[in-house]
Amino acid sequence: MFPEETAMAELLTLAKSASARAAAAAKAGRAPAPAPIKLLKDQGERPNYLERSTIRRETAIPGAAGAKARTSGAQPASVPGKPTAKQLPRQKPAKLYDQKAASIAKTVAARDQAASGTRKKGLSDNAKLALAFTLLACIGAALYVSIPEVTRVAKVSVLGMANTTEKEIVDALGLTPESSLANVNLRTMEASILANPKVAAAHVRRALPDKLVVELAERKAVACVLVTEEIGTKSIAIDADGVAFAYMDSIVDSGRLPVLSGIRFERFAPGQRLPEYLRPLLRDIAELSKETPSPLEAFSEIKIEKISDSEAELLLFPSGKTVPIRMPARLTKASLSSALLVLDILAGRQGAENVDEIDFRTGTIVYRTKEAQAG
Repeated sequence: MFPEETAMAELLTLAKSASARAAAAAKAGRAPAPAPIKLLKDQGERPNYLERSTIRRETAIPGAAGAKARTSGAQPASVPGKPTAKQLPRQKPAKLYDQKAASIAKTVAARDQAASGTRKKGLSDNAKLALAFTLLACIGAALYVSIPEVTRVAKVSVLGMANTTEKEIVDALGLTPESSLANVNLRTMEASILANPKVAAAHVRRALPDKLVVELAERKAVACVLVTEEIGTKSIAIDADGVAFAYMDSIVDSGRLPVLSGIRFERFAPGQRLPEYLRPLLRDIAELSKETPSPLEAFSEIKIEKISDSEAELLLFPSGKTVPIRMPARLTKASLSSALLVLDILAGRQGAENVDEIDFRTGTIVYRTKEAQAG
């Protein structure tokens, strides 16, 4: 066998052995051990074909020859005219993955990091909301406990009193030791005050830190009605809305009021109202009472004579005269002034004592006498 054939056979044998070692190492999960580098026994001896081939293949692994030399304690042999293992240029290691795989891995890592940051931020926002809610709940609880104590009602101021007393109004408020500006119901208090017949309107308001202010509008008497009770005849005050709100002896002096007769109350109690059709008359009386001097003062009594369930007429009795005036159930300054003028004229005429009444209902003055009627 020729030397070249022998070298080729040895080379194939070594290649098969290296391939087997590499497969075993890959199966075991470790890097294959480098093939041993055969050192020349004599540096002056020229390597044969097999040795030259082996040196070319195995010296490509950096440090392999030096490592074996250090292990054996001998210096690596050098071939004349050929560079040693230390003198050979160092090769770059193969890449573990290509550029596309690296880009994909970087993108996936960035997306995972962003998602993790979002989750952390969300948890942080939820924590902030929970903290804010807890803080608000604590503040609300503190206010709920402290505000009623600080704003407990200690004073009541009543404005507009004339015919009512402060005790009546304060009792109507229904205050308790636990009442505070925060928990009182102002509308309920106003309704309770309006249950007093003397009060026409009421407004209750808060005045910090511990005061309630009550503003009243009391009813004002424009006329009075005489009623007969077990204890005798008493005078009842009537306002412009037709409310019989109080006994005259329980209110302050309201001046001279016209007396209404012909009205009967069944079991009178303050707060009762006159019939609806009489309310325009009471408003007329209230308007006339504002004028000075009022023609109403010339009449001592206004008698209401009912015609039907929705209509009535008046019979006015002038003070110091015996002839009454009959009128519709509406009064004006002009009609009263005309009636007084006719009475003055009649007083100077002969036969005035025979006149029973003067009728102003039709706009034409009619004298009614005891024997006959004259126009």
